[in-house]
Amino acid sequence: MALRTALIELIGERPFGEISVAALTERAGIGYATFFRHYPDLAAVLAEIADGLIAELLELLVPLLRARDGAAAMRALTAEVGARRQLAHALLTGAGDSMRQAITRRAIDQAMAAPTDTPGGLPRELAVTHLVGATLTILTWWLDRAPETTADEVATILDRLVLAPVLADQVPG
Repeated sequence: MALRTALIELIGERPFGEISVAALTERAGIGYATFFRHYPDLAAVLAEIADGLIAELLELLVPLLRARDGAAAMRALTAEVGARRQLAHALLTGAGDSMRQAITRRAIDQAMAAPTDTPGGLPRELAVTHLVGATLTILTWWLDRAPETTADEVATILDRLVLAPVLADQVPG
């Protein structure tokens, strides 16, 4: 827990790529060698943090999605991501493509385990994969390329481009 807390604090101060194991262990108040008894590298700590964040976000979003309130779900999502902007940026852009791919896979796996229905007769795995992938792409764009865009504007984009088509009662054609 101390390592995760310390890494989140350090991410708030500098880009993930500039954080060393030595800086992390010093902040956490543990020995350098102790770190390697628990983790192979900093990315493993970040992945553990990502798992917790994904679980928290799904806990927040699933009830809103069950109620078919996509706009509220996307506002809740972007508010949380905005409140943890530096951490989300580190997870989606700062830690590299392999971390983003791992986060995408983890989010898909956790979303597949969540008890929700898939409307419109879409195959559940396809719908979840699309929702997660498209959502993470838009969030990455926001965090990396359009930071001046407000959380509410991004929520509207997510609802319009990602969620509304999937939540539609009928599949076109």
